[in-house]
Amino acid sequence: MKDFKKFRDGFIGPVIILAVISLIITWAVAATFGLTYAEIEKAEFEKARLARIEVLAAADDFTKYETQLPEGVMEAYRANNGAGFVFQASAKGYDGQVPFMIGLDAEGKIAGIKMMTNNETKGLGSRVGEPKYLELYLGMEGDPDQVDSITGATKTSNALKNSLRAAQEAYEQLKDMNP
Repeated sequence: MKDFKKFRDGFIGPVIILAVISLIITWAVAATFGLTYAEIEKAEFEKARLARIEVLAAADDFTKYETQLPEGVMEAYRANNGAGFVFQASAKGYDGQVPFMIGLDAEGKIAGIKMMTNNETKGLGSRVGEPKYLELYLGMEGDPDQVDSITGATKTSNALKNSLRAAQEAYEQLKDMNP
């Protein structure tokens, strides 16, 4: 008992005890991540699938392209029924990258836009993702600068416009290519 008190009150004892506690907690966090990772991935996949359906409602299902895409475009999908394309694009906003799911119909016109999870300021930059603002772009085929930026959210508005340009560039690249 005297040896344990000497160990506990010495210099090395607390360091070893803290190290053991840290290892146990790290193992518990890693085990929890390992158990939940598949479910998190499944939920993220389903969220993206539903967003693709939302921005290109005329599509029946999608096939993903496995090719080099323009800068700013992370993923590209073609509607299996020929209704158009969906692009996951991202550009720098006020507080980091701002991801969008962008649907273009078979003629390259904007069919739908959805702002995905981001860190933009609530009430300012987040207003870019509001349906009434995004609707201003629907049916557009050319330069997204035709729509005015939201006052106080210029960087986030520019992130949307840059993402739309990247999606239009990807459309031009992929429109005649099979996935």
